[in-house]
Amino acid sequence: MKLVRLEMTNFRQHLSTVIDFTDGVTGIIGPNGAGKTTILEAIAWALYGSPALRGNNDTVRSTAAPGGSRASVALIFELGGANYKVSRSLDSSGGQASLEAEGRTLHSGTREVNAGVARLLGMDYQAFFTSFFTAQKELEFMAAMDGRARAAAISRMLGYDRLIKAREQANAERIAISKAVDSLEKQLGDPKEIKQRKKDAQSTLAQAKRRLEEAESSRKSAQQSLDRLKPLKEASDQKSQRYQELSHRLELDRAEITREQSRIAELEDEVADLKAKNEEFERLKAKLTGFRAQKEELKRLSALQRFEGQRQGLISRIDDLENELKDLRKRESNCGNAKEAQVRAETALKAAEALLAETDRKLRESREARIATLHSLDAQIGQLQGHAAEIAAKRAQIEQAGAEGTCPTCERPLADELPTVLANFDSQAAEISSKIASLAEQKTKLEKDRGELAALEKRRETVAAELEKLRVEKSNADRRADDLESIRDQIKAKSEQARTLRAQLEELPTGFNEKRFQELQALDESLQPDYQRGHELKGELERLPKAEKDLAERRDFIAARKQEVAECEASLADLGFSQQEHERLARDFQDASASLNAAMVALERERGEVKTASAILSKVEEEEASYKARVEELNAKRSERLHLDTVARAFDELRTELNTRIRPELQDTASEFLSQMTDGRYNTLEIDDAYRAVIVDDGERKPVISGGEDDVVNLALRLAVSQMIADRAGQSFSLLVLDEVFGSLDDSRRDNVVSLLQNLKNRFEQIILITHVESIHDAVDNCVWVEFDEKTKTSRLAERSVGLDAVPAGIPVWA
Repeated sequence: MKLVRLEMTNFRQHLSTVIDFTDGVTGIIGPNGAGKTTILEAIAWALYGSPALRGNNDTVRSTAAPGGSRASVALIFELGGANYKVSRSLDSSGGQASLEAEGRTLHSGTREVNAGVARLLGMDYQAFFTSFFTAQKELEFMAAMDGRARAAAISRMLGYDRLIKAREQANAERIAISKAVDSLEKQLGDPKEIKQRKKDAQSTLAQAKRRLEEAESSRKSAQQSLDRLKPLKEASDQKSQRYQELSHRLELDRAEITREQSRIAELEDEVADLKAKNEEFERLKAKLTGFRAQKEELKRLSALQRFEGQRQGLISRIDDLENELKDLRKRESNCGNAKEAQVRAETALKAAEALLAETDRKLRESREARIATLHSLDAQIGQLQGHAAEIAAKRAQIEQAGAEGTCPTCERPLADELPTVLANFDSQAAEISSKIASLAEQKTKLEKDRGELAALEKRRETVAAELEKLRVEKSNADRRADDLESIRDQIKAKSEQARTLRAQLEELPTGFNEKRFQELQALDESLQPDYQRGHELKGELERLPKAEKDLAERRDFIAARKQEVAECEASLADLGFSQQEHERLARDFQDASASLNAAMVALERERGEVKTASAILSKVEEEEASYKARVEELNAKRSERLHLDTVARAFDELRTELNTRIRPELQDTASEFLSQMTDGRYNTLEIDDAYRAVIVDDGERKPVISGGEDDVVNLALRLAVSQMIADRAGQSFSLLVLDEVFGSLDDSRRDNVVSLLQNLKNRFEQIILITHVESIHDAVDNCVWVEFDEKTKTSRLAERSVGLDAVPAGIPVWA
């Protein structure tokens, strides 16, 4: 297998990186954390998917990539003379993968590509990276182990640990099956006890079936008796129902005839009374016809009387309005100059308010100026007092120091100048005291002198009193003006109301005569009893036609009912029904029904017994079948346990045999690599039972070797293990990747390992070194420089100038 090209987009810290791999020794160089190992991870992810990731799929996409961006890796490699391309990508919708051969798609989908790559390379992820890749510190991977640990490590790298896992799985399954065998043996039960229970259940079922047949016979006999009585009972029930219907109907008809006869008698009396009242009504009607004209005249005067009351009311209201208008006009005359007085009062009030505001301003300014002056004097006095205290302190300090003290100005000894300096301090103190006294006198004078401020305060009191007086006058003027407006509004409203009432008065009708109205009213009152009696008789006489009609209908109805009674009595005689015979037949039918119900209950009970006995027998038969099945299962489990015992022993024997073969094969393969790396200087590498490697030189073992020779041995062993893994997978061992294998080596040993790798170029088409050691760049065929940008938090391939003498010809440079 040979790598051709790797493309990374938004993969971890690589936003956009493309690497074209070439033959020979290639160094991928960069500081720790630059993203070198991420290149190997991208190769692994492209081939084997998420199992090769450090972390999970959520950490694949670069944090520096725009939101929603797709992370992808594409790897082109050569295998068996053909070019393959495996691609993987990941976005918010999930992961996608494809595998192509010479431009033709072989597989698509994550699982399909994973399986396809494993089949194509003949190894899984672990085997691939154990063979082609050597990670950090793996050159000395067996140095600190004892013999048994070295053998186990090599077996694990070769995949022999799968035999151990298979044996452990076989043992685990054998133990589980042994437990199942024990459980089944305890659950088998006693076959003799099951057989006896089956016999008892069969006997119980036979007895139950016999009792069921007897119950069925009893039911049939009871059913026949009931069937014989049923038609007789139904015929007697029909006669009884008919007899009850005719008897009830006859009873109702007779009762109805009695009620109707009583009602006919009442109607006959009512018709005779109404005919007598009709004669009385005719007499009153003749009497009242002569007074019809007077009745109409009274009606007309009564209508006019209602309007007369309205007329008098309107006249009274009009008079009241005229009196109110007279008083309002008088009040209007008294308030005639209210508006002019209101204007004058408002003008005088505004002038007084302005004068008061001006006086307040002058008073405030005078007070503020007085306070400011006092504060200024206090501040000056305080400042002078502080200065006087400082001078007194300095004088006391200098006086205490004496002639040996230093001058506060030039810092030289005072000597004879001490009196002069003290006198100067005294002079300054006296001057300050004089100033303080002068300022205190000014303050006292200012505090006592309130002439201007007092005059302003007195003037403000006078202006405020005048303002209050003007406000009272203004309030009175406003009230009189408001009263004038209200009076004028009332005069207008009441004048309009009077005009409306006069118009209503003119519209009322005239012609009412009180005397004639009184005469007609007296006549009407004298005739009221006759009118009232006539109305009463008229209302009662409205019932006469209906009463006569009702009387005739009821006489016809009672004649029909008497005919129906005669027919009903004849039907009862023809029916020939006997109540005693009917009751006897009903008792016989009820007894037969009870017998049938009892037989049905007994039958269902026996059916239940048969069902229960059948269920018990079925249960016993199921237990018998279950016993046979458990016996078969137990025999199968015992056979499977024996098989797993045999498999476990076979795995042990196979692992022992394979481990026996490892050391000779590893020794031969490592010796071959040792010869190639040392140009034939050393041809034999001997591996003892403890898997310790010793160089054999001219037939002699070299137990003590130099550090460089130790590196050769470690590299030969590691490559031999990788070769054996590749051989077992059916792959050619043409690719070698070493990731940070120089971590513990000094400069000379590091250079020695690189030289050894150069000797292997005829064996490996590609050797890739990943390291942070920049000094190896002049010892490899090709360089890929990887840098990390702290500002953007991304990795990139950088062009690096290393000097013309140090750069071998043909080094490719990627940007």
